[in-house]
Amino acid sequence: MKYNLDKELKLFMIFDILGDTERTGPLLWKIDRFRLEDIKDHSFDLLLMYRILRKYFPQYIDDSKVFDYIMCHDLPEAITGDITKFEGVSKEEIDRVTNIAINYIDSLINGVIDFSAILDNYEKRVDIESKIVNMLDKVHSSTTFIKYQSEKDIDMDNPGILPILRNHPFVAEKIQEGKDLADIFYEFHLKAVTISDVECQRYNISREDADSITNIIRSFVKEMYNQKTNKNLFKFKKKFPKEAMIYNRNIKK
Repeated sequence: MKYNLDKELKLFMIFDILGDTERTGPLLWKIDRFRLEDIKDHSFDLLLMYRILRKYFPQYIDDSKVFDYIMCHDLPEAITGDITKFEGVSKEEIDRVTNIAINYIDSLINGVIDFSAILDNYEKRVDIESKIVNMLDKVHSSTTFIKYQSEKDIDMDNPGILPILRNHPFVAEKIQEGKDLADIFYEFHLKAVTISDVECQRYNISREDADSITNIIRSFVKEMYNQKTNKNLFKFKKKFPKEAMIYNRNIKK
């Protein structure tokens, strides 16, 4: 049997382009690193976070919905790039170019997945699965900067950083408190890990289940933050078996 997989291949290639699209946050904060995270890294991290936490979530969570939301939620950025309002782009303009990208991708891969419907459901948070992905998406900004800060101290006085970022009220307040950038991202994005009573009704889940879901996501990020604070985050790397690393090109000679 012959298959016409042209549309499937196009979807694969659009997702692959995300691997060449760096996330804007680390760029704007002038992170000094040999390689910054791209959007495909981000999507895979969300998938991994969900996979390793899955056993703690209620059994009725639909894995296929979660996977679709993770795969599709940033797919338009293969065309638009990772746009941020902090660079002076209005919400209206971001919405305009994003909608063009969505319509193009939808027409290109029509019949492979119901891309626009998946994305619309995600943006509207129509179910608990979309809410879980959204919370993971928020805290991933925290885990990224916790990692970067743990590797090397981030200079928040770098003159290349946009003033609107450094002077953001929350950021400025935390800088006055002596917090580093990882602290700031951790405290800011952890606030997004919550499920209200109204959302419990919308998703038809119990308060107990909602609290269980948010607690495990919070606990994961808190563990990473605590290890960063205690300078333990990368200690396990020192115990990597040296005999298995002789062909690792990332190891400095």
